[in-house]
Amino acid sequence: MNRFMFGFSAILLSAMLWPSLPPVSYIPYLAVGALILYRKIPVCAGGLFAMAWLTGFCLGLSRQDLPVLQQPIQVRGEIISLVSRNSDWLSLDISVIKPNLILGPNAKLRLTWKDPPEVDVGQVWQFTLMPKSIASVLNQGGYNEQKQLISQHVVGKGRVIEAHLLAVSPSLRNELISALTPELASLPQGDILLALLLGDKQLISKVRWQALRQTGTGHLVAISGLHLSVIAAWIYTCLLFGLSRLVPHQSRRNITIALVAAGIGAAFYAYLAGFGISTQRALVMILLLMLLSLLKRFSTAWERLLFALFIVLLLDPLACLSAGFWLSFCALGIILYTLEIQPRAFTPASTRRARLRTGMMQFWAIQWRLSLGLGLLQAALFGGVSVHSLWMNILAVPWFSFVVIPLAMAGFVCWWLGTALGLSHFGLSSLGVLRLSDWSLSPYAQLLDISQQLPAHWLALSDSLLALGFCALVGGVLWRYVPKHKHYIAWLSLLSLLFIPALLFCMTLWSPVQTHRWTMHLLDVGQGLTVVIEKNGRGFIYDTGAAFGDDFSYAERVILPFLKAKGIQEIDYIVISHSDNDHAGGAPVLIEAYPKALVITDVAGFSGQDCRPRQIQWQGLRLNLLSPPQVLAGNNGSCVVRIDDGLQSLLLTGDIEKQTEAVLLRSELSVNGDLSDLNELQSDVLVAPHHGSKTSSTEDFIDAVAPKLVLFPAGFANRYGFPKYTVVERYQRREIRSLTTGSEGQISVIFQQSELEVKTYRGDLAPFWYNSLFRFGDLINPE
Repeated sequence: MNRFMFGFSAILLSAMLWPSLPPVSYIPYLAVGALILYRKIPVCAGGLFAMAWLTGFCLGLSRQDLPVLQQPIQVRGEIISLVSRNSDWLSLDISVIKPNLILGPNAKLRLTWKDPPEVDVGQVWQFTLMPKSIASVLNQGGYNEQKQLISQHVVGKGRVIEAHLLAVSPSLRNELISALTPELASLPQGDILLALLLGDKQLISKVRWQALRQTGTGHLVAISGLHLSVIAAWIYTCLLFGLSRLVPHQSRRNITIALVAAGIGAAFYAYLAGFGISTQRALVMILLLMLLSLLKRFSTAWERLLFALFIVLLLDPLACLSAGFWLSFCALGIILYTLEIQPRAFTPASTRRARLRTGMMQFWAIQWRLSLGLGLLQAALFGGVSVHSLWMNILAVPWFSFVVIPLAMAGFVCWWLGTALGLSHFGLSSLGVLRLSDWSLSPYAQLLDISQQLPAHWLALSDSLLALGFCALVGGVLWRYVPKHKHYIAWLSLLSLLFIPALLFCMTLWSPVQTHRWTMHLLDVGQGLTVVIEKNGRGFIYDTGAAFGDDFSYAERVILPFLKAKGIQEIDYIVISHSDNDHAGGAPVLIEAYPKALVITDVAGFSGQDCRPRQIQWQGLRLNLLSPPQVLAGNNGSCVVRIDDGLQSLLLTGDIEKQTEAVLLRSELSVNGDLSDLNELQSDVLVAPHHGSKTSSTEDFIDAVAPKLVLFPAGFANRYGFPKYTVVERYQRREIRSLTTGSEGQISVIFQQSELEVKTYRGDLAPFWYNSLFRFGDLINPE
């Protein structure tokens, strides 16, 4: 095993856990250290080179960064991908064209465009856009768009103000997509065929994607190792068979020709797929295997896997941030491990029946290990597993390998030749074989349809269950592979420690322990508000974030995944403070998900209780509804809730403005008669009124509440400029600590006895360099 490659790969994979990147000034020292240690300690040399390489790669991307200023700029770029459409908005990726940049990684921008003209991949435009940072909402259990964008080399976002078409970059793949898409759109399974042939998923609907994810068969429509291997294997087998029959030769000539042709075919298929990250990885592995076979160089399967990993990370050190990267290489590792421990499929003297039986045993061993291993990895990456993925993959993978993919590629070649020869002009259809491949996909489509009716088709797992699964996996690996005969008692004691978490978890299920500890989670939902109160595994929700169009809701994207990750099974109350979209937009989704929850609101259209002042007892906490005394329209009609446990308290204010703040102060004065004794308002933690607007947080109100901590629910670089500087300054003058969701991500405050423990996503829960708040250039520390 090449120890330099091992050190390089291991350190780059560990970059997932780095708090920051090394400073740019360290690059020469790291490179020199790698050269000095290369012969004596190659593992350390590889690690030093990995640190220098990743920092230099990010430096190259940062040189193409956009300024995050609220003023339009002009950028020249080529459209490389149409990401999604939502109502009249188009999301697209462009490759920034820098004529003066000769070397360096290719930087991309993610743009949104309202009411765009007809655009296509390959067009070069001059864009006038409003730039934005790639910072995204960050919450436990939620999708980390920021990390995904970095892995794709997207260094900035922008909103298109105007654009002018400059040129159309000719591309065979783009022409094929434009010509084939309208024809496949008429076929029942044309969406899957287009994804299989050209790696274009624009025809796949949201419902279809949901079914693919729930069945664990989404990898079948994303061109990766399986597809390239099938194409290469079919080309190699068919060509070698033909050459052996037509022009037999005793040398390795026919084998060489077949291998080269298979490699060219796999490379061309990867080109048709757009050379995606997963496609690149698979192509490197296949070409490496073929090259070593041609050179007759002996190497173990694990050495080939390491070499492929090294090449992929050398070409793109940010690939380790992609979920597909981990899924691909873990799948390859599981397959190699299974083939290594399973008995050989046959010997020359074996009967055909014995060979078939052994081959089926190997196939079964690979499938159950892939389903188990990738299921655990999928659970860690996506917060859930597909319960039916094992048997569905056992049915679907052979069908795709031997029927669907060969037919699809044969149909594509026939369509391409027919189109080139102009057969359609003679009344002949060029979709003949493609219709046959569409028919071959019908059983798979029916499998996807029935998956929606299957029980427990998708099992969401909490963080605690994932931790238990990890402990069980480590324990199983230690028990299976570490020799126990010498220190049996010591190993038994170590393994028993791994089962303590499982024992404690089961005990809490059998006899739940009631605690005085409770937690407030202020979720990062952009320019909106959502608060989740958690105690004893149950939840109280205040406001639901925004919803946009028919396809986007923060309740679906953020709140529900968060609740599942935290293991909160029951929601007892949902408070909707007022009717603004950024507070009430996600209410229908949450009410549908938790039909037993009691809704408290004055917003018309929701059945439940009103927000009139009263007190509610919940899980040992007092929920005091303080305002409004009657139904009011607008911000000042927000439902104000104070939560306390007798020692500590929290005040939720919605979007109230200074008028309601004055009313709350007057009502307290009428009761207590002294401004210094406003017990109903005094709170340790305050969620700032109206996101930190100038119309709220008056001096008297702040003095009455007297919080130790104020939280601003405001999106990063939002168009309103919340929280306003003058408002933040009012709190700072009183030495009140302030935090903003746009800067910190999710903010969690743990109330325990008389102590407050504050945790933020970027600072405490996931303090990694790719989660930091930055322009891309800010990743690089020059010191």
